[in-house]
Amino acid sequence: MQVKPASQHTRIDNWKMKRRFILLFVVLALAGDFCVAQGRPTQRHFLWRVVNATAPFYLVGSMHALRKSDYPALAEFDQAVNDSAKFIFERDPTMNDPTLLSRKLAPQTSYPRGVTIQQRVNPTTFALLKRIARVPLSAFENQKPWAIAVFNLKAQGMETVSSRVSIDHYVYEKTRHRGEIGGLETIDEFARSLYEMNDRESESYLLEAIEYGQRSPELLNETIAAWKSGSTARIYQLYAPHGNGPGGYWRWIEKRSSLWVPRIEAEIKSGKPTMVIVGALHLCGPRGVIAQLQGRGYKLDQL
Repeated sequence: MQVKPASQHTRIDNWKMKRRFILLFVVLALAGDFCVAQGRPTQRHFLWRVVNATAPFYLVGSMHALRKSDYPALAEFDQAVNDSAKFIFERDPTMNDPTLLSRKLAPQTSYPRGVTIQQRVNPTTFALLKRIARVPLSAFENQKPWAIAVFNLKAQGMETVSSRVSIDHYVYEKTRHRGEIGGLETIDEFARSLYEMNDRESESYLLEAIEYGQRSPELLNETIAAWKSGSTARIYQLYAPHGNGPGGYWRWIEKRSSLWVPRIEAEIKSGKPTMVIVGALHLCGPRGVIAQLQGRGYKLDQL
């Protein structure tokens, strides 16, 4: 793992690396019965149907990057795709320009002139950053913690997976010429979810990112195994913060999930056969999409 300079060109060039690292979190449960899959003896996919919707309605939890060898049996996914006429991703893939996102984030990554990260984070966090960095302090001292996590951390094992081998990409390629495509959030909304973090959230997000990176590649392999078995409980166990530890990433996941739920409910009520595809972590936990939809009276069956 390393922290390296974050020039404008580096930020843009490293966007693919960012997408790989952020997948480590989602690529999105000893604490209790938080998802409908827990306790079932048979294997399930990360695929649910809303059984009391007026038209076929599916939720897919995707790993945003996989290896070809990680693909599950696709019969259930294909049936759900064939049942659907509208396909909603986290962000509309027809408009998801990574260079545009980098341009929106770049002006927000640094503190105002004269402010340094040492002044804004706990001394133990700053000491940790200096210890893991392989570049001089001057290369990152003006960067905000969330920006260091997004653009400058590297995790082992991520070079083995690809976003082109993912359920997101699989569904998009099968449907882009025949289905209606949409997104749950805009690029601006996604960017704001990062740069509008306060100091405490940003520091916590960084600490959790470092922890996940230090657990890689084992964490990546365990996550893919849990995803392939349809175990929401196991994925929640792997990623949820424990005790008083950092929880910035989970708060970021849950905050976005909560914003999506009313939009998903509106799609359910539209009566149009629809599939929603989001990162697996968004479907897990007591405040995940599944739990929130269940709280609104919807019944979901894991396939």
